[in-house]
Order: sequence, then C-alpha cells, then structure tokens
Amino acid sequence: MVKNTLVIGAVILAMSGTVTHAQMGPKESGGTVGGALIGGILGSAFGGSGAGRVVGGLAGAAVGGFIGNRIGASLDEEDRRAMANSTRSAMTSGSARSFSNRKTGVRGSAKVIGNSRNASNQPCRTVQQEVVLKDGSVVRDTVTGCKGPNGWSV
Repeated sequence: MVKNTLVIGAVILAMSGTVTHAQMGPKESGGTVGGALIGGILGSAFGGSGAGRVVGGLAGAAVGGFIGNRIGASLDEEDRRAMANSTRSAMTSGSARSFSNRKTGVRGSAKVIGNSRNASNQPCRTVQQEVVLKDGSVVRDTVTGCKGPNGWSV
C-alpha cells in the first residue's frame, strides 16, 4: 500500500514539477512534496481496496500537495516570530515597529491605531499589522491587547 502510494505521489509531483517547480521557492517545493506524500498515504488508506485505493491515493496526493504548497508559500517560522515581536513591542511602547528578513524577502510593520479601555478599565491598544510578502502582496490584520497585572496580553 505505502509503496504504491509513494509511486503515485512521485508521478503527480513529477507531472506538476515540470510545470511549476521553476516558479516555486524551496518552502513551496518542500511543502508540495511532503503534502503529496502524506496525502497519498492517507488517501489510499481511506480509498478502500483495489482501484479505490489507487484513486484515493491519487486524490490524496493531489490535495495534500496543493495544501502543502500553500502552507510553504506562507510566512516561515522566523517571519511569524519577527511579526509577533514587532506587534508586542509596538503594543508595549505605543510606537511603530518594523522588521525585514533578507533571507525570505518578507518585511512587516506594526503600529498602534487605537487606545481604549476594557470593561475592567484596563488600558488597551489596537495594533495594525502589515506584512509585505516576497511577491509584493500585502497582508493586513489588527490585534487588540490590554494591559493587566502581568503586562500586555492579546
């Protein structure tokens, strides 16, 4: 079962790799490979027996490869940590903070866009996060945290 699934996953990767590998970064490639292998194994396990197992393996490899690719294309752990640190620092200080990762080409900023008080009358700050991905696309989000007895928390 596993051997057939790995062969199926390899075939799908070979077919998709000839079209998109030159456009993918290492995280996307790695995510695609890992997702296709895991998806193929899971898909064949739930595909029943015989032809159903093969179809399940193919479908699982295709879906797993796509999901793995999208996860790999998103922020890596280092970028997420840098964004969290920038947000925490902006919230604590009240001043804008930014980061830039030369290795991944990702940069981001966090700035306080609002001050308020919660129901317990604790001071709260709303921070706008902005991340510019390597391809130039921009992702924005807002986070609100309040200052309690143990410091600022979201």
